[in-house]
Amino acid sequence: MGLLVSVALTLSFAFQAGKNYPANWTNPVEPFNIVGNVYYVGTEDLASYLITTPAGSILIETGVDPNVDLVARNIATLGFKVADVKYLLTTQAHFDHVGGHARMKQLSGAQVIVSEADAPVLEGGGRGDYHFGPDFYFPPVHVDRRIEDGDTVRLGGTLLTAHLTPGHTKGCTTWTLDLKDADGTTHHVVFAGSTTVNDGVKLVDNPNYSRIADDYRHAFEVLDRLPCDVFLPAHTSMIDDFLEKASAARRRTVPSRFVDPEALRAFLRYSKQAFDTKLAAQQASLRR
Repeated sequence: MGLLVSVALTLSFAFQAGKNYPANWTNPVEPFNIVGNVYYVGTEDLASYLITTPAGSILIETGVDPNVDLVARNIATLGFKVADVKYLLTTQAHFDHVGGHARMKQLSGAQVIVSEADAPVLEGGGRGDYHFGPDFYFPPVHVDRRIEDGDTVRLGGTLLTAHLTPGHTKGCTTWTLDLKDADGTTHHVVFAGSTTVNDGVKLVDNPNYSRIADDYRHAFEVLDRLPCDVFLPAHTSMIDDFLEKASAARRRTVPSRFVDPEALRAFLRYSKQAFDTKLAAQQASLRR
């Protein structure tokens, strides 16, 4: 997948919450329309996706807490209102993706929707995570609705479906959306839950997560089955040539450069290989 992906996977939790964030986590970028009613309102690397409808908006990921003001400005720049955000979603209960949920909920009045398994971690502000401790806590936020595999979120004619892809977190969730572009073309959009194995995570004999390896395998299987024309992960560095594609999107290049049916498959091959390598190394270490 290239150097940028490698950097993203390495940095994902290399920095303490509230301290020394990687510059690309907080660097502003001009917001833009990705495809249909899906917009990018995040930073250079920490993605935030706004889905607009006649009945209000859905925001997927808020990033770290300092990003909230920037995300709010990006929403306004596009001509939308933070007060119209009705639902806050996430793909994973980690501070770099939900650290801003509490403040964004205050600003918008939106309901927080998250998987049953990740809900206690959000409400505990990171407490209860199977791997990360106090250095990675974030402002806790009340969860208004807990969802399971196959549950849906509906708003203004838009339908998002939850697919549980656990491993990275116990409730890691991939969201899918089928939408029609301006020319009538239907696109399968996948807001992908992470399949990264963070440094130090035990895949074998993990006392806090006994089925972690099986869950990762299940996540890969689920993701591989999903039809995908537009791959939208939580870190933009997992998208090849993100900044170039973003620039083309701002120029309203048609078709959208983000329409790439091979992007998810390419990422899964890379990520699965990284998982298999770490698992094999840990298994071999135990046999010594």
